[in-house]
Amino acid sequence: MSQDYNDGGRVLPPRAEVAVVGAGAAGLGVAASLRRRGIEAIVLERSAVASSWRARYEGVRLNTVRWMSSLPGMGIPRSAGRWPTRDELIAYMERYAERERLDVLTGVSVERIERDGERYRLRTSTGDLQARFVVVAAGYDHTPSIPAWPGRDGFTGELLHSAEYRNATRFYGKRVLVAGVGNSGSEIAAELVRAGASVQVAMRTPPNLLRREIFGIPVTVLARLSERQPAALVDRTGFLLQRLLFGDLTRHGLPHAPHGLATELRVKGLGAILDSGFVAALKAGQLELLAPIARLEGAEVILADGSRAQPDVLIAATGYRHQLEPLVGHLGVLTETGRPITHGASTHPATPRLYFNGYWLPMSGQLPAMRRTTKAITRRIARERRREARAARSSAAHPRVRTADATLA
Repeated sequence: MSQDYNDGGRVLPPRAEVAVVGAGAAGLGVAASLRRRGIEAIVLERSAVASSWRARYEGVRLNTVRWMSSLPGMGIPRSAGRWPTRDELIAYMERYAERERLDVLTGVSVERIERDGERYRLRTSTGDLQARFVVVAAGYDHTPSIPAWPGRDGFTGELLHSAEYRNATRFYGKRVLVAGVGNSGSEIAAELVRAGASVQVAMRTPPNLLRREIFGIPVTVLARLSERQPAALVDRTGFLLQRLLFGDLTRHGLPHAPHGLATELRVKGLGAILDSGFVAALKAGQLELLAPIARLEGAEVILADGSRAQPDVLIAATGYRHQLEPLVGHLGVLTETGRPITHGASTHPATPRLYFNGYWLPMSGQLPAMRRTTKAITRRIARERRREARAARSSAAHPRVRTADATLA
Protein backbone atom coordinates (compact mmCIF):
# COMPACT_ATOMS: atom_id res chain seq x y z
CA MET A 1 0.00 0.00 0.00
CA SER A 2 3.02 2.26 0.11
CA GLN A 3 3.50 3.47 -3.45
CA ASP A 4 6.76 5.38 -3.92
CA TYR A 5 6.18 8.14 -6.44
CA ASN A 6 9.85 9.17 -6.44
CA ASP A 7 11.41 5.83 -7.28
CA GLY A 8 12.92 6.98 -10.57
CA GLY A 9 15.83 8.73 -8.91
CA ARG A 10 14.42 12.11 -9.92
CA VAL A 11 15.94 15.05 -8.09
CA LEU A 12 14.24 18.23 -6.98
CA PRO A 13 14.09 20.66 -9.92
CA PRO A 14 15.31 24.24 -9.34
CA ARG A 15 12.03 25.83 -10.45
CA ALA A 16 8.32 25.09 -10.69
CA GLU A 17 5.26 27.10 -11.57
CA VAL A 18 3.28 25.74 -8.61
CA ALA A 19 4.66 23.97 -5.55
CA VAL A 20 2.29 22.07 -3.25
CA VAL A 21 3.50 21.18 0.23
CA GLY A 22 1.92 17.90 1.36
CA ALA A 23 0.50 14.86 -0.42
CA GLY A 24 -2.63 14.44 1.66
CA ALA A 25 -6.16 15.03 0.40
CA ALA A 26 -5.76 18.82 0.31
CA GLY A 27 -2.50 18.73 -1.65
CA LEU A 28 -3.43 15.99 -4.11
CA GLY A 29 -6.77 17.62 -4.87
CA VAL A 30 -5.17 20.96 -5.74
CA ALA A 31 -2.48 19.37 -7.91
CA ALA A 32 -5.04 17.30 -9.85
CA SER A 33 -7.43 20.23 -10.33
CA LEU A 34 -4.60 22.42 -11.61
CA ARG A 35 -3.42 19.69 -14.00
CA ARG A 36 -6.90 19.51 -15.52
CA ARG A 37 -6.52 23.21 -16.33
CA GLY A 38 -3.16 22.62 -17.96
CA ILE A 39 -1.15 23.88 -14.98
CA GLU A 40 1.56 21.55 -13.74
CA ALA A 41 2.31 21.42 -10.03
CA ILE A 42 5.00 19.60 -8.11
CA VAL A 43 3.90 18.02 -4.82
CA LEU A 44 6.52 17.76 -2.07
CA GLU A 45 5.86 15.19 0.64
CA ARG A 46 8.05 14.44 3.66
CA SER A 47 6.84 10.84 3.98
CA ALA A 48 4.30 9.13 1.74
CA VAL A 49 0.95 9.83 0.12
CA ALA A 50 -1.74 10.10 2.83
CA SER A 51 0.92 10.14 5.56
CA SER A 52 -1.38 11.54 8.25
CA TRP A 53 -3.89 8.72 7.68
CA ARG A 54 -1.13 6.11 7.88
CA ALA A 55 -0.44 7.33 11.42
CA ARG A 56 -4.01 6.65 12.57
CA TYR A 57 -5.10 3.62 14.54
CA GLU A 58 -6.37 0.62 12.61
CA GLY A 59 -10.04 0.91 13.51
CA VAL A 60 -10.53 4.56 12.55
CA ARG A 61 -13.17 5.46 9.97
CA LEU A 62 -14.08 8.66 8.21
CA ASN A 63 -16.42 10.87 10.19
CA THR A 64 -17.67 12.46 6.97
CA VAL A 65 -19.85 10.51 4.56
CA ARG A 66 -18.05 8.89 1.60
CA TRP A 67 -19.71 10.76 -1.25
CA MET A 68 -19.00 14.16 0.31
CA SER A 69 -15.37 13.30 1.09
CA SER A 70 -13.88 12.37 -2.27
CA LEU A 71 -11.27 14.35 -4.20
CA PRO A 72 -12.15 16.28 -7.38
CA GLY A 73 -12.69 14.07 -10.40
CA MET A 74 -12.68 10.65 -8.71
CA GLY A 75 -15.11 9.29 -6.17
CA ILE A 76 -14.25 6.97 -3.31
CA PRO A 77 -15.41 3.48 -4.39
CA ARG A 78 -18.95 2.55 -3.33
CA SER A 79 -17.52 -0.68 -1.92
CA ALA A 80 -16.12 1.40 0.95
CA GLY A 81 -19.66 2.02 2.21
CA ARG A 82 -20.82 5.24 3.82
CA TRP A 83 -17.91 5.49 6.23
CA PRO A 84 -14.61 4.31 4.66
CA THR A 85 -11.87 2.84 6.83
CA ARG A 86 -8.35 4.18 7.18
CA ASP A 87 -6.89 1.62 4.79
CA GLU A 88 -9.61 2.19 2.19
CA LEU A 89 -8.90 5.92 2.22
CA ILE A 90 -5.14 5.44 1.92
CA ALA A 91 -5.60 3.08 -1.03
CA TYR A 92 -8.00 5.56 -2.63
CA MET A 93 -5.53 8.44 -2.38
CA GLU A 94 -2.72 6.30 -3.80
CA ARG A 95 -4.91 5.37 -6.79
CA TYR A 96 -5.91 9.00 -7.19
CA ALA A 97 -2.28 10.21 -7.38
CA GLU A 98 -1.46 7.47 -9.89
CA ARG A 99 -4.53 7.93 -12.09
CA GLU A 100 -4.15 11.71 -12.20
CA ARG A 101 -0.44 11.27 -13.03
CA LEU A 102 0.57 13.72 -10.32
CA ASP A 103 4.16 14.80 -9.89
CA VAL A 104 4.70 13.73 -6.28
CA LEU A 105 8.17 13.71 -4.74
CA THR A 106 8.24 11.76 -1.51
CA GLY A 107 10.98 11.95 1.08
CA VAL A 108 11.26 15.71 0.60
CA SER A 109 10.68 17.76 3.74
CA VAL A 110 9.95 21.46 3.20
CA GLU A 111 11.62 23.31 6.06
CA ARG A 112 11.05 27.00 5.25
CA ILE A 113 9.30 29.16 2.66
CA GLU A 114 10.79 32.57 1.86
CA ARG A 115 9.86 35.46 -0.42
CA ASP A 116 12.30 35.72 -3.31
CA GLY A 117 11.28 38.67 -5.44
CA GLU A 118 8.19 37.67 -7.41
CA ARG A 119 8.71 34.05 -6.47
CA TYR A 120 8.99 31.93 -3.36
CA ARG A 121 12.01 29.92 -2.36
CA LEU A 122 11.27 26.62 -0.66
CA ARG A 123 14.13 25.38 1.49
CA THR A 124 13.87 21.60 1.56
CA SER A 125 15.79 18.63 2.90
CA THR A 126 17.10 17.95 -0.62
CA GLY A 127 17.78 21.48 -1.86
CA ASP A 128 16.01 24.70 -2.81
CA LEU A 129 13.06 25.12 -5.15
CA GLN A 130 11.71 28.37 -6.57
CA ALA A 131 7.99 28.56 -7.33
CA ARG A 132 5.64 31.25 -8.59
CA PHE A 133 2.68 29.89 -6.61
CA VAL A 134 2.76 27.88 -3.38
CA VAL A 135 -0.04 25.90 -1.75
CA VAL A 136 0.63 24.80 1.83
CA ALA A 137 -1.33 21.62 2.54
CA ALA A 138 0.94 19.96 5.09
CA GLY A 139 -1.92 18.70 7.24
CA TYR A 140 -4.29 19.92 9.93
CA ASP A 141 -3.09 17.17 12.26
CA HIS A 142 0.61 17.47 11.50
CA THR A 143 2.50 16.95 14.78
CA PRO A 144 1.20 15.03 17.84
CA SER A 145 0.97 17.21 20.94
CA ILE A 146 1.27 15.99 24.54
CA PRO A 147 0.73 18.58 27.29
CA ALA A 148 3.76 19.54 29.37
CA TRP A 149 2.25 18.01 32.50
CA PRO A 150 4.47 18.63 35.54
CA GLY A 151 6.36 15.43 36.32
CA ARG A 152 5.91 14.03 32.82
CA ASP A 153 9.58 13.10 32.43
CA GLY A 154 9.51 11.10 35.66
CA PHE A 155 6.32 9.17 34.93
CA THR A 156 7.08 5.47 35.38
CA GLY A 157 4.01 4.13 33.59
CA GLU A 158 3.75 3.85 29.82
CA LEU A 159 2.90 7.16 28.13
CA LEU A 160 1.96 7.39 24.47
CA HIS A 161 0.11 9.77 22.20
CA SER A 162 -3.00 8.52 20.44
CA ALA A 163 -0.99 8.76 17.18
CA GLU A 164 1.13 5.85 18.47
CA TYR A 165 -1.90 3.69 19.30
CA ARG A 166 -2.65 1.05 16.67
CA ASN A 167 -5.18 -1.35 18.19
CA ALA A 168 -6.42 -2.55 21.57
CA THR A 169 -5.06 -6.09 21.47
CA ARG A 170 -2.06 -5.61 23.75
CA PHE A 171 -4.05 -3.70 26.37
CA TYR A 172 -6.22 -6.63 27.48
CA GLY A 173 -6.44 -6.69 31.29
CA LYS A 174 -4.46 -3.47 31.68
CA ARG A 175 -5.50 -0.29 33.46
CA VAL A 176 -5.61 2.42 30.80
CA LEU A 177 -6.22 6.12 31.35
CA VAL A 178 -7.19 8.05 28.22
CA ALA A 179 -6.64 11.80 28.47
CA GLY A 180 -9.16 13.60 26.27
CA VAL A 181 -12.70 13.03 25.01
CA GLY A 182 -12.32 14.15 21.43
CA ASN A 183 -13.11 11.82 18.55
CA SER A 184 -9.84 9.90 18.95
CA GLY A 185 -10.08 9.70 22.73
CA SER A 186 -13.69 8.54 22.82
CA GLU A 187 -13.20 5.99 20.01
CA ILE A 188 -10.02 4.57 21.55
CA ALA A 189 -11.69 4.34 24.99
CA ALA A 190 -14.63 2.42 23.54
CA GLU A 191 -12.30 0.12 21.62
CA LEU A 192 -10.27 -0.58 24.76
CA VAL A 193 -13.44 -1.46 26.69
CA ARG A 194 -14.43 -3.98 24.03
CA ALA A 195 -10.93 -5.48 24.20
CA GLY A 196 -11.16 -6.11 27.94
CA ALA A 197 -9.10 -3.24 29.33
CA SER A 198 -10.01 -1.34 32.52
CA VAL A 199 -10.63 2.15 31.16
CA GLN A 200 -10.71 5.59 32.73
CA VAL A 201 -11.05 8.84 30.80
CA ALA A 202 -9.74 12.21 32.03
CA MET A 203 -12.05 14.94 30.74
CA ARG A 204 -11.33 18.67 30.78
CA THR A 205 -14.47 19.93 29.00
CA PRO A 206 -17.69 17.98 28.33
CA PRO A 207 -18.10 17.55 24.56
CA ASN A 208 -21.03 17.85 22.21
CA LEU A 209 -22.01 14.35 21.09
CA LEU A 210 -23.72 13.22 17.91
CA ARG A 211 -23.87 10.04 15.80
CA ARG A 212 -22.65 9.42 12.27
CA GLU A 213 -26.26 8.99 11.21
CA ILE A 214 -29.31 10.66 12.71
CA PHE A 215 -32.65 9.11 11.76
CA GLY A 216 -30.87 7.44 8.84
CA ILE A 217 -29.41 10.69 7.49
CA PRO A 218 -25.60 11.10 7.47
CA VAL A 219 -24.67 13.75 10.00
CA THR A 220 -22.39 15.32 7.37
CA VAL A 221 -25.46 16.28 5.32
CA LEU A 222 -27.23 17.80 8.32
CA ALA A 223 -24.06 19.64 9.30
CA ARG A 224 -23.69 21.13 5.82
CA LEU A 225 -27.25 22.42 5.96
CA SER A 226 -26.68 23.85 9.43
CA GLU A 227 -23.76 25.98 8.20
CA ARG A 228 -26.30 28.28 6.59
CA GLN A 229 -28.29 28.71 9.82
CA PRO A 230 -27.82 31.21 12.69
CA ALA A 231 -25.40 29.96 15.36
CA ALA A 232 -27.99 30.31 18.13
CA LEU A 233 -30.43 28.08 16.24
CA VAL A 234 -27.74 25.46 15.56
CA ASP A 235 -26.74 25.47 19.24
CA ARG A 236 -30.31 24.95 20.44
CA THR A 237 -31.07 22.29 17.84
CA GLY A 238 -27.83 20.50 18.69
CA PHE A 239 -28.63 20.34 22.40
CA LEU A 240 -32.11 19.00 21.63
CA LEU A 241 -30.71 16.32 19.30
CA GLN A 242 -28.19 15.21 21.90
CA ARG A 243 -30.92 14.82 24.50
CA LEU A 244 -33.04 12.80 22.08
CA LEU A 245 -30.15 10.57 21.03
CA PHE A 246 -28.47 9.93 24.38
CA GLY A 247 -30.78 11.10 27.14
CA ASP A 248 -29.49 12.83 30.27
CA LEU A 249 -25.86 11.80 30.77
CA THR A 250 -25.20 13.92 33.87
CA ARG A 251 -26.00 11.00 36.17
CA HIS A 252 -23.26 9.07 34.39
CA GLY A 253 -20.72 11.81 35.06
CA LEU A 254 -20.99 13.59 31.70
CA PRO A 255 -22.56 17.03 32.16
CA HIS A 256 -23.96 19.36 29.52
CA ALA A 257 -21.38 20.84 27.12
CA PRO A 258 -20.65 24.49 27.98
CA HIS A 259 -21.15 25.64 24.37
CA GLY A 260 -23.45 24.54 21.59
CA LEU A 261 -22.24 23.01 18.33
CA ALA A 262 -21.77 26.26 16.39
CA THR A 263 -20.37 28.25 19.30
CA GLU A 264 -17.89 25.52 20.24
CA LEU A 265 -16.60 25.48 16.68
CA ARG A 266 -16.26 29.26 16.58
CA VAL A 267 -14.72 29.69 20.04
CA LYS A 268 -12.44 26.65 20.23
CA GLY A 269 -12.32 25.27 16.71
CA LEU A 270 -13.76 21.96 17.91
CA GLY A 271 -16.43 19.96 16.13
CA ALA A 272 -18.90 17.52 17.63
CA ILE A 273 -17.77 14.09 18.83
CA LEU A 274 -19.35 11.29 16.79
CA ASP A 275 -20.15 8.46 19.17
CA SER A 276 -18.76 5.03 18.34
CA GLY A 277 -19.73 3.14 21.48
CA PHE A 278 -18.41 5.58 24.08
CA VAL A 279 -21.84 6.49 25.45
CA ALA A 280 -22.98 2.85 25.68
CA ALA A 281 -19.81 1.96 27.61
CA LEU A 282 -20.33 4.93 29.93
CA LYS A 283 -23.95 4.00 30.63
CA ALA A 284 -22.98 0.38 31.26
CA GLY A 285 -20.37 1.47 33.81
CA GLN A 286 -17.56 0.01 31.69
CA LEU A 287 -15.50 3.18 31.78
CA GLU A 288 -15.06 5.90 34.37
CA LEU A 289 -14.85 9.63 33.77
CA LEU A 290 -12.26 11.51 35.82
CA ALA A 291 -11.21 15.12 36.34
CA PRO A 292 -8.50 16.56 34.05
CA ILE A 293 -4.86 15.72 34.70
CA ALA A 294 -2.96 18.18 36.89
CA ARG A 295 0.43 16.46 37.08
CA LEU A 296 2.26 13.14 36.99
CA GLU A 297 4.06 11.78 40.01
CA GLY A 298 6.05 8.57 39.61
CA ALA A 299 3.53 5.87 38.71
CA GLU A 300 0.55 8.06 39.66
CA VAL A 301 -1.57 10.57 37.80
CA ILE A 302 -2.73 13.43 39.99
CA LEU A 303 -6.04 14.90 38.89
CA ALA A 304 -7.33 18.45 39.18
CA ASP A 305 -9.75 17.51 41.98
CA GLY A 306 -6.91 16.02 44.05
CA SER A 307 -7.79 12.38 43.36
CA ARG A 308 -5.20 9.95 42.03
CA ALA A 309 -5.07 7.23 39.41
CA GLN A 310 -2.39 4.63 38.81
CA PRO A 311 -2.76 3.39 35.24
CA ASP A 312 -0.46 0.94 33.52
CA VAL A 313 -0.79 3.03 30.37
CA LEU A 314 -1.60 6.71 29.84
CA ILE A 315 -2.81 7.51 26.32
CA ALA A 316 -2.76 11.22 25.51
CA ALA A 317 -5.57 11.84 23.04
CA THR A 318 -4.65 15.51 23.27
CA GLY A 319 -4.61 16.59 19.67
CA TYR A 320 -2.06 17.86 17.19
CA ARG A 321 -0.29 21.05 16.17
CA HIS A 322 -0.28 22.42 12.62
CA GLN A 323 3.46 23.05 13.11
CA LEU A 324 3.48 25.86 10.54
CA GLU A 325 5.70 28.22 12.53
CA PRO A 326 9.05 26.95 11.18
CA LEU A 327 7.62 26.91 7.67
CA VAL A 328 5.91 30.31 7.38
CA GLY A 329 5.88 31.88 10.85
CA HIS A 330 8.40 34.55 9.80
CA LEU A 331 6.05 35.74 7.02
CA GLY A 332 3.42 37.07 9.44
CA VAL A 333 0.64 34.88 8.07
CA LEU A 334 -0.26 32.95 11.26
CA THR A 335 -2.47 33.74 14.23
CA GLU A 336 -1.18 33.53 17.81
CA THR A 337 -2.42 29.92 17.93
CA GLY A 338 -0.49 28.96 14.80
CA ARG A 339 -3.37 28.84 12.35
CA PRO A 340 -3.23 30.56 8.95
CA ILE A 341 -4.84 34.00 8.98
CA THR A 342 -6.24 33.32 5.50
CA HIS A 343 -7.39 30.09 3.87
CA GLY A 344 -8.66 28.90 0.54
CA ALA A 345 -8.49 31.41 -2.31
CA SER A 346 -7.74 34.31 0.05
CA THR A 347 -4.12 35.36 0.51
CA HIS A 348 -2.39 37.59 3.04
CA PRO A 349 -1.40 41.05 1.66
CA ALA A 350 2.24 40.31 2.52
CA THR A 351 2.25 36.99 0.67
CA PRO A 352 0.44 37.05 -2.68
CA ARG A 353 0.18 33.68 -4.41
CA LEU A 354 0.71 31.79 -1.13
CA TYR A 355 -2.34 29.68 -0.28
CA PHE A 356 -3.37 27.38 2.57
CA ASN A 357 -5.62 24.38 2.07
CA GLY A 358 -6.88 21.97 4.72
CA TYR A 359 -6.75 24.29 7.75
CA TRP A 360 -10.42 25.17 7.82
CA LEU A 361 -12.80 23.10 9.96
CA PRO A 362 -16.47 23.90 9.25
CA MET A 363 -19.44 22.09 10.72
CA SER A 364 -19.52 19.56 7.88
CA GLY A 365 -15.91 18.45 8.38
CA GLN A 366 -12.49 18.81 6.82
CA LEU A 367 -12.69 16.65 3.70
CA PRO A 368 -15.87 18.28 2.34
CA ALA A 369 -14.29 21.66 3.12
CA MET A 370 -11.14 20.68 1.24
CA ARG A 371 -13.18 20.01 -1.88
CA ARG A 372 -14.58 23.53 -1.78
CA THR A 373 -11.29 25.29 -0.99
CA THR A 374 -9.44 23.17 -3.56
CA LYS A 375 -11.73 24.41 -6.32
CA ALA A 376 -11.47 28.00 -5.11
CA ILE A 377 -7.65 27.93 -5.00
CA THR A 378 -7.47 26.34 -8.45
CA ARG A 379 -9.74 28.99 -9.97
CA ARG A 380 -7.71 31.75 -8.31
CA ILE A 381 -4.36 30.46 -9.58
CA ALA A 382 -5.74 29.97 -13.10
CA ARG A 383 -7.22 33.48 -13.10
CA GLU A 384 -3.98 35.00 -11.85
CA ARG A 385 -1.98 33.23 -14.55
CA ARG A 386 -4.39 34.43 -17.25
CA ARG A 387 -4.09 37.99 -15.96
CA GLU A 388 -0.31 37.82 -16.02
CA ALA A 389 -0.34 36.30 -19.52
CA ARG A 390 -2.58 39.13 -20.81
CA ALA A 391 -0.27 41.70 -19.25
CA ALA A 392 2.76 40.06 -20.89
CA ARG A 393 1.06 39.99 -24.31
CA SER A 394 0.04 43.61 -23.95
CA SER A 395 3.57 44.60 -23.05
CA ALA A 396 4.97 42.70 -26.04
CA ALA A 397 2.43 44.25 -28.43
CA HIS A 398 3.05 47.79 -27.19
CA PRO A 399 6.74 48.13 -26.36
CA ARG A 400 7.82 51.36 -24.78
CA VAL A 401 8.70 53.92 -27.53
CA ARG A 402 11.89 55.80 -26.97
CA THR A 403 11.54 59.51 -27.75
CA ALA A 404 14.11 61.49 -29.72
CA ASP A 405 14.98 63.41 -26.57
CA ALA A 406 15.53 60.23 -24.67
CA THR A 407 17.69 58.89 -27.50
CA LEU A 408 19.86 61.99 -27.47
CA ALA A 409 20.15 62.09 -23.70
